[in-house]
Amino acid sequence: MSRSTRTLSAAALAAGLMAAVAPAANAVNTDSLGGPPAGCEVDVEQVAAETPGPFEGVGWTVGEHGNLCGNLGYLFLETEGGTVSSPTKVLLYHHGEQVATQPGDTPRVLLGGHSDFHVALRIQQPPAEDEANAEADYLTTVYVWNPFAGDGDVTPIGPLPPGITI
Repeated sequence: MSRSTRTLSAAALAAGLMAAVAPAANAVNTDSLGGPPAGCEVDVEQVAAETPGPFEGVGWTVGEHGNLCGNLGYLFLETEGGTVSSPTKVLLYHHGEQVATQPGDTPRVLLGGHSDFHVALRIQQPPAEDEANAEADYLTTVYVWNPFAGDGDVTPIGPLPPGITI
């Protein structure tokens, strides 16, 4: 056996021994990455009816929604009878269960993009005093599903500056 082969063999043996006596790392629970539960569905009309409205006597209507039984889905609740500057509430879902809520007191929230693990929300900022609502800037906040945080959670990243979207 050559000297380099003996050196490599000794190094491999030492590494194996170190791995054998080293404490085991905590296992990461990846259960939240599995598929949705069988029969998963969300009654979006019922959610809208049961969610307290933005104003007294005013409720929500169902807006855009998607991926509610996936890793990270979204449900937009729009002000009943509202205009483009009326409040919007966004509910975030993981496998059919609500896991987070974007506050409903923001003037307007738009979907900036989404995948199975992220939802980007574009949140309207108040326009300058001499500007119309249509000229308002939007800041983007990205919510990501983090399966490595215990049982998983929705972590916000942002707000990102105007013009930056994901």
